[in-house]
Amino acid sequence: MWGILLVFGFYLWNDLSPDIDLPDRGPRAPDFALTQMNGETFQLSRHRGEVVVLNVWATWCPPCRVEIPGFVELQDQFAEDGVQFVGLSVDEQGLDAVREFGRTNELNYPQVASRSVAWKKYGQTRTVPRTYVIDKAGRVRYRHTGLLLKGALEPVLNELSAEEYSASEMSALEADEMTTR
Repeated sequence: MWGILLVFGFYLWNDLSPDIDLPDRGPRAPDFALTQMNGETFQLSRHRGEVVVLNVWATWCPPCRVEIPGFVELQDQFAEDGVQFVGLSVDEQGLDAVREFGRTNELNYPQVASRSVAWKKYGQTRTVPRTYVIDKAGRVRYRHTGLLLKGALEPVLNELSAEEYSASEMSALEADEMTTR
């Protein structure tokens, strides 16, 4: 019992007083294009100019289920600031599992599924949840493995959504990206 209380207390303390230190730059986020639950394609590179929160999760994962309501709230809160959440499920049943989960849970952001994209492009680990925050220039500026509560993610979104890039800065970033490929 004390162990559970200690773990819960740690997460609560971390949520109330997060230590966020964002680097000025980060690695380019690997692009992907996957079919969403609604049949449309979600392609990460089409969201350049927005802050994207990529959450690698699974329906069978208890911490994933705990953090999703906070992500739903943050999607509503930051939508007008150019923040887009996307869930990348690693469920063996793919989108079928996510659809079933969605019947009883509110999901207001795109959901895709691919174990291979999660593995090959976003860390060769089966650990979930994993969250990556990608800045407007398409770079991974924040990553977190494990339960990520709303209060810990909110300062990251405030900072990254407030960043401004001029057209020439975006062009320079894209040119730099092309030379590193």
